[in-house]
Amino acid sequence: MKEFKVNEFITLRLEEEKTVIYVAGERFQQCKFLLLNISVDQISTISDIESIDEATERLSHSLEPIDESYSNFLKWSYDIPPEVEFWGHCSNLQVWSEGNYDTRLLKSDLAFPLLKKLVDKGDQKARKVFKEEIAKRLSSGYYNVIEYLFEQDYIKYLGNEELWVIITPLLEKLKKNNYQVRLWTYKTELPLLLLRKLVDIGDAQAFRLLKEVIIEVLQTGNIMNIEMLYDGGYINYLSREEFWSVFGQDGAILKNFENQINQYILVTSKDSFGIDVTKKKKKTTKELSYFNLSNGIYVDDGPMVFTFENGHITGLGIWSGTKSVFEVNLLPSEVFQLIHLKELTLSNVNLKEVLSEIYKFKSLKSLSLSGNLITYLPNEICKLDQLEYLGLSWNKLNMLPKCIKRLTNLQKIHIQANPLTKETINYLKQLEKKKKLVLYLDSP
Repeated sequence: MKEFKVNEFITLRLEEEKTVIYVAGERFQQCKFLLLNISVDQISTISDIESIDEATERLSHSLEPIDESYSNFLKWSYDIPPEVEFWGHCSNLQVWSEGNYDTRLLKSDLAFPLLKKLVDKGDQKARKVFKEEIAKRLSSGYYNVIEYLFEQDYIKYLGNEELWVIITPLLEKLKKNNYQVRLWTYKTELPLLLLRKLVDIGDAQAFRLLKEVIIEVLQTGNIMNIEMLYDGGYINYLSREEFWSVFGQDGAILKNFENQINQYILVTSKDSFGIDVTKKKKKTTKELSYFNLSNGIYVDDGPMVFTFENGHITGLGIWSGTKSVFEVNLLPSEVFQLIHLKELTLSNVNLKEVLSEIYKFKSLKSLSLSGNLITYLPNEICKLDQLEYLGLSWNKLNMLPKCIKRLTNLQKIHIQANPLTKETINYLKQLEKKKKLVLYLDSP
């Protein structure tokens, strides 16, 4: 058995044609693949490369197979005898040790676990380097390494002060650019991720700053940034008041409306006969859904969404889904103050009545009220001069106001699955020909 002592803590052994690392006499890890051979005097030549992780991508020198099925081919192609590979690993780890444990010289999934193990075994040089390297690699902005550090929860080894040193310049850079980034990754999201770590350990200053940043990102109107806030759960750090304050008076109206909507969770359980039974369970205050700020009102963006443009709420959508149920029953009068609304979708929410105040939505172009309990539409709906689409399918309507012929911009009506009178059906068909409407009725 061949053996090579790197330093007082690290030893490599060739066991059954495999290179194995030992730390303080304890088996640590088997070296899987030889990546790069770098001598001590070559370290300065890779100053522009943050890590071997980056080098393997940029230089394409890695012998690490893409998948296990490819390993036999690579072994045959490169034909590295186990003993030669062993000495390659020995050389790499010796360079790493003599290079003050510079983590740029090893793959991160080896360097950081190895450093941690050395720290556990009392290596003082490793202890000092370990935290410095974590901080340095976080600040480097190299995506794969940052992702790895978070996945392995190495961030917990940094103290509050060390985290603040990293966070401050990163936040300043993002703020300077008004949070306008093309793609949110671990690199760009890093200051928020680190702030959340501080919040989790009770840092009040971090909590205040995190909420401030979340509000600033919301105010950019950049939908990609905003989706990151929702997907990452950051939006939940804001109170209802803080969230809706971003959207001015319209936000206050929607906040009050949100409080009046009945929200339920659908829960499936088995009855005494073993048959699945689905029941509604009312959500608690903590379980209530936020309206989701979006760039459009689409059914697959729900179940509660709104759009915000030029200082006003311009779109509003609520619909029940397979997991949640929403009951609106009746639109409160206050909602009709959203006079810049261009699109309103209220589907499967048990809406029973359309109030005459509907005429106040002067800018409305799309009105979808499908899947409700509506039996009557007021004549005031004919005052929606900008209306282009009217969705009324799966309701309880017998007729429509004949004044809808005045809606000169109306292009499409969905009105399937309603108990319409024969007179109403004939009227709609005449209207279809005269106005060249796209009309969706039940098949005769």
